[in-house]
Amino acid sequence: MGLHARESVISEPPSIDPGSQHAAVIAFIADHLGRTLVTSLLTAIEPTDTGYLHGYDLKLRAPDGTIENQQVFIDDSPHGSRRGVISVPIAGSSTPAAVWIYPGDPELPALREVVDPVSASLILKRLGAPATVRSISVVTYRPGRRAVVRVEAESARYYLKVVEPTKAASIAERHQQFRSSSLPVPRLLGWSSDGIIAMSELPGVDAQSCVARMQDPEGFLDQVEFMSTLLANVPAFNTARASLVDRLDWYIERVCLRLPGEAARVRDIGAMIARCCADGRSYGYTAVTIHGDLHLGQLFVDPEDTGQITGMLDIDTAGTGDPADDAAAFYAHLVALGETAFALDPAFAAACARLAAAWRSRWQRNRNAGFANRASAIAATHLLGHALRPLSNDSEAVSLRLLDRAQELVRDW
Repeated sequence: MGLHARESVISEPPSIDPGSQHAAVIAFIADHLGRTLVTSLLTAIEPTDTGYLHGYDLKLRAPDGTIENQQVFIDDSPHGSRRGVISVPIAGSSTPAAVWIYPGDPELPALREVVDPVSASLILKRLGAPATVRSISVVTYRPGRRAVVRVEAESARYYLKVVEPTKAASIAERHQQFRSSSLPVPRLLGWSSDGIIAMSELPGVDAQSCVARMQDPEGFLDQVEFMSTLLANVPAFNTARASLVDRLDWYIERVCLRLPGEAARVRDIGAMIARCCADGRSYGYTAVTIHGDLHLGQLFVDPEDTGQITGMLDIDTAGTGDPADDAAAFYAHLVALGETAFALDPAFAAACARLAAAWRSRWQRNRNAGFANRASAIAATHLLGHALRPLSNDSEAVSLRLLDRAQELVRDW
């Protein structure tokens, strides 16, 4: 499965500020576990509807002197009682923090089983793919949303996706439907009502790792467009997740809080995005089936012929929507990848920028009136979202460059 690179991970994250509220929460958790805190490191920041979810890697000293590693997640947003969640009071706040210890994710109850080799063997057997598990590794994990675990067995490699239990059946149905529509998604092995979906391995390597050595970028983009056509012909079964531009005010507010010195500029960009989107939507559009989260990390290519697409991942968010949403997400992800890698890997950054520019140049020839304006507005909103968590050592500089890129998209509005 493809690793969505830099997703919820911070390069060389800073140690927690001992005077911060989270320091007190972490000290409480260490004491709750009967351990002494040695160090804590911020490793994940996940925006939520009402705040942020922060993940910390802890080194703890047990009573016998041994050092243990734990990952904890702190959610400052009010939620109510949930299984496995510890409620920790925060000084000066009427709302306690909700804390859980990995892998006890309250929204992904099956995660604890999936990351255990013995339990994973039983899960595969239950789902019709009996195998002796040799090793397990977590490929992606977005707390509260989803996890993908790679299972190495004696004769095959499998992937177990963990989602909220209520979503498993519909995601499994989509896999069957997409495969029957000639889309190269993983083969479904089985699913369970507790939120586990078992899938086969896709051939090839993830496209994101091949950007700098892609032999035929235009040919690759032709295939992306062809896959979008195949997607559009999949029978409608649900609505795709809401377009990011529909939550523009939320992104403006969050970026202003993150970069208070840029607040006036961010609000100006937001106003331009709103005008651009309104113009694009004034023409109307025909809703079709879209991926809902299209980016390079979702596509696999042939390792020898890196312009040849061999697979597509993560159709959890697929459904009926505006095709400009997929076009915009694909572009914004490329731009964010390039800006994040700018200092560390200039060749990779330049390749991302070239591919993004080539992709954007195709918007004007789309036969859907207003497509280019809608795609520009949605992509600019995505870039505001990327500016919220630029996973880089020089995060503020990256955020400012992402604001520049967003402004360039809608500056005529």
